[in-house]
Amino acid sequence: MPIQPKFTVSGYRGVWNDTLTPEIAQKYTRAFVRFIREDEKKENPTILIGRDGRETGPEIRKVILEELKNLGVNTVDGDILPTPTVLFSVKKHGYDGGIIITASHNPIEYNGLKFVNNKGLFLEEVVADKINEYCAEDIGGRDVVYGSLGSRDGDGQRKFSAENFRADRDNISAAVPNFLKEHADQIVANVDVELIKSKKFKIAVDMINASACVMDSYFFEQLGVEVIPFNNIPNGKFGHKPEPNTENLTDIAKFVKESKTELGFAHDPDADRLVMINELGEVVFEEYTIVTAVENVLSKNPGQPIVINLSTSRMSIDVAKKYGSECFLAKVGEPNVVREIISHNAIIGGEGNGGVIFPAVNLARDSFMGIALILELLAKRNQTVSQCISAFPKYFMKKGKWSLEGKNLKDIILKMKNQFKEAKTIEIDGIRLDFSSGAWLHLHPSNTEPIFRLYGEAKTETEIEALFKQAELTFS
Repeated sequence: MPIQPKFTVSGYRGVWNDTLTPEIAQKYTRAFVRFIREDEKKENPTILIGRDGRETGPEIRKVILEELKNLGVNTVDGDILPTPTVLFSVKKHGYDGGIIITASHNPIEYNGLKFVNNKGLFLEEVVADKINEYCAEDIGGRDVVYGSLGSRDGDGQRKFSAENFRADRDNISAAVPNFLKEHADQIVANVDVELIKSKKFKIAVDMINASACVMDSYFFEQLGVEVIPFNNIPNGKFGHKPEPNTENLTDIAKFVKESKTELGFAHDPDADRLVMINELGEVVFEEYTIVTAVENVLSKNPGQPIVINLSTSRMSIDVAKKYGSECFLAKVGEPNVVREIISHNAIIGGEGNGGVIFPAVNLARDSFMGIALILELLAKRNQTVSQCISAFPKYFMKKGKWSLEGKNLKDIILKMKNQFKEAKTIEIDGIRLDFSSGAWLHLHPSNTEPIFRLYGEAKTETEIEALFKQAELTFS
């Protein structure tokens, strides 16, 4: 019997009508509304709703909108919106919260819920715990304001066409701001757009038939970039498995290689993670996304602090040292990284899974912001992707995951401490072990699945393989 998913700072994910049911969606919606009412002392809050384009999204959206109406909540229905756009818009327009229907990079049969507070931030652990305490509570009823893609025909979705899914389209309800255009314009305002335009980039972009489709066309036009789109209809029929990795990006990689396109980008379904494809048609390891963005930002702002999580490559630490900056380490999970960014007034932060957080625009992982920063750096240095990343220190990284069924994580952590007595330890999130050679291991429970992960990195492949083998001895 599968382990029931849990609600954490990363939200709740499950298989629709199995481990995520209408009743579960209603429960967490009620709990979130109760939290908002108690936290903001507001009886009739306004909540923005967005979804990542998955096929089950309209059904879940309908369940949530009806529940919010019963609860007396004023609802702004953004329909298909990238996750970073929802967070940006909640903050910009002073909404009391947001609900995002997404399972991020999880397989197509999954969907989920993420909640956003009135500051445009994901919920902290203490709030997630409170939501879990509240999730059986009820309240009750008001009208819904339908927004950008909320007008319905038949089964509740518009017929898909390129015109309907542009950020600057004119078929948006007057009752709702143009969230997509506002978000794109803010990103463009924070990079040297004329420099990017001068390079006349021609790139391929995989939008994975999800939320990136609704913003990419307008966004790239503002940057003066010619785009060859892949999987650009947001119908949730993913053109490949949604995890943006080498195995799943063969089509766009082959195209870049054969067409001699300058580079490519791939989004995940909710557009908060980004992967590059270099000019040779090679999918670039996801860890290079954040370090490339960090290189750009610190080259213009030396000495400013940055934040990454405990499982991210130390390449960003090395780049920070080069520019006289301090790099702070946070627990895994976007809200934890954001908290440290705020605490240290960091100029940029992110995670090694392809997540770039640029707080001048958005305190959220934002694949569009990542694209703009990477294109700006390539234009400024007149480099290809391969030339750019070849300048970073070389490490060998290994990532693995194991089921938690039948295992006690506390026992494993204790065994690892005994196995690696010579290492320095950090125990704010599972356990991280740092070795004198510069190598490290990080074991921690997943925020979204009933598994635990082990990440590690070393200067040689031999060293990291040996460390993994020793660590795996503690798992039994």
